[in-house]
Amino acid sequence: MVSSGQSAPVSDAQGRGGQGNRQGKKKGQSLNHLLSFTLPPRAPPPSAPRRARRVDARPFNRERYVNAQYRFVMKPTYDCTMHFANPDAPLPWQDIVQVVMSSTSDLAVTAAQSDATCPICLSPPSAPRITRCGHVYCYACILHYLTVAEEGTRPKGISTHRHCKRCPICWDDVHAKDLKAVHWLDARRNAAQFTHAYLAEKGTEGGEEPGVTTLRLVERPQSTTLALPRSAAWPRAAQPEGVYCFQPDALEFARIVIATPEFLAASLERDIGEIEKEVVVLQQYTPDELSVEFLHVAKQNLAEQVARVHAQLEGRALHRIQVARNAVAHAHDTQDAHEPPGSYFFYQAASGQNIFIHPLDVKVLLAHFGAYAHFPDTLRVVVQHAEEGTMDETLRRKCKYIAHLPMSSDVTFLEVDWAQTSARFADTQGAIEWKPFEGMLKQRWNRHKEKDARENRARAKAEKGAQRSQPPPEPSEFAYMPDATLSFRDSAMIGAEMHFPTHPGVEEDALGQSVPFPSIASTPKSHSAQKTVWGTPAAPSTAADPALPDTRVMDDAWNALEHANDAPQTEQQPAPSARSQKRKPKLILTGGGRGMG
Repeated sequence: MVSSGQSAPVSDAQGRGGQGNRQGKKKGQSLNHLLSFTLPPRAPPPSAPRRARRVDARPFNRERYVNAQYRFVMKPTYDCTMHFANPDAPLPWQDIVQVVMSSTSDLAVTAAQSDATCPICLSPPSAPRITRCGHVYCYACILHYLTVAEEGTRPKGISTHRHCKRCPICWDDVHAKDLKAVHWLDARRNAAQFTHAYLAEKGTEGGEEPGVTTLRLVERPQSTTLALPRSAAWPRAAQPEGVYCFQPDALEFARIVIATPEFLAASLERDIGEIEKEVVVLQQYTPDELSVEFLHVAKQNLAEQVARVHAQLEGRALHRIQVARNAVAHAHDTQDAHEPPGSYFFYQAASGQNIFIHPLDVKVLLAHFGAYAHFPDTLRVVVQHAEEGTMDETLRRKCKYIAHLPMSSDVTFLEVDWAQTSARFADTQGAIEWKPFEGMLKQRWNRHKEKDARENRARAKAEKGAQRSQPPPEPSEFAYMPDATLSFRDSAMIGAEMHFPTHPGVEEDALGQSVPFPSIASTPKSHSAQKTVWGTPAAPSTAADPALPDTRVMDDAWNALEHANDAPQTEQQPAPSARSQKRKPKLILTGGGRGMG
């Protein structure tokens, strides 16, 4: 073997020997010249340009996702002061007592808990519990999963034995002590109830309409990240430690809420009632002793938690709760016409979800009302377009009024159709002057139409490219089944004519007259017809047809022409040698005379 970069030396003796071999052997050939070669040095492989990582790019973290997407109910003794200045600060998981989850997405419309199912039993979760990774299970199902060993046996001490297992969904570690209760919040129903009450106050009847959204004016002081709808109790009744669950609109709008003993006890009692219903339903059908046992274990654990709620409370926490209750009760009696300075005002969906109006629509309202504090508390608008996004550093700098949302939070901006809004709701909220911004609003709408048109063209182009790249469909082997009455040769020709129709319909001869192409299937069958050596019907004889020339005459003419051409070559060729005489004759099979070709 010759390595690259080195030449193989060839001596003269070898070269002369090669020439002698060529002279000695007529058919010999020296290949030594093929060894005199060198390979060029290998070039280093090209290195791909390194992509610069985005400055705001962050690795995915499940706890950060849960912290950004959900709301939380904290222990009565927890102090939320540290989160007033930094909305991205993670919450201590051990101080969380409930996770508030919306049963509807920002733009979807579903019933409460209709889109939530337990991954273990595939039923709506009863006494739902959420893991640190953000997955919701039935309390009894997750206890059963954590307690039963891998081989399916139940270890002794079912009420006390707990060990770590992997989450069935994401494979993260799951501990029984990290399970937190879930508080379902039907945002769509809350928005419908508020809209009905608002219209009743205005003296009109109605409710939620398709394409119409009810917005509430939210106020957020600049010194805090707490944001609630403006009312008599907010921000006058704000407490330094945070927002309590009994304050108006706290669970729907506040991201962090402090629980009270009564709130926790009521939630645990509700979970116990759901488990009791599950036990009754399970016993009506084929009862599973192990499942019933774990339902009783879950009920026992909930009862113990209810007892600990009252036992672990401190006197200082109870005092703070009472002070907050008094502040909320007296806030309605001491209304002040002047709003505190230094507050952000913005409109948010009445459902409490992170749905806001577009900044251009905010300019329309500001030009009409003159100041943010003069905005009405409730506003109904006709939605023209919705745009979804995610909170990042750029959005936080542009829209400072929603800087209280943590990073990676989902947000939705609504674009208002002011022409229809003013026409439909002028009697309840007055006509809003939007004509000075008509050009900007029209440009915004045209940009959306152009974007939709580009996306449709790109989608159509991609679909056509995908169709062209696909190979043509192959004919199925069962697409043609030959007739049992036809011979093998007839069936083959019929199949070839079907896939490659060279004679479709009626043809014309040289004189322009129509001559129908004879069909093979119409050829009459005769048992006395001649057959070939393979047993197939031979071609019909043409001797009876006077229009066709005699094949024997054509064969004789071809043979005479071949003999005439071969005669001179035979005279010039030398006498055959002994080797050529020993060659065996070759047998050539032809399918007929040359005249038939």
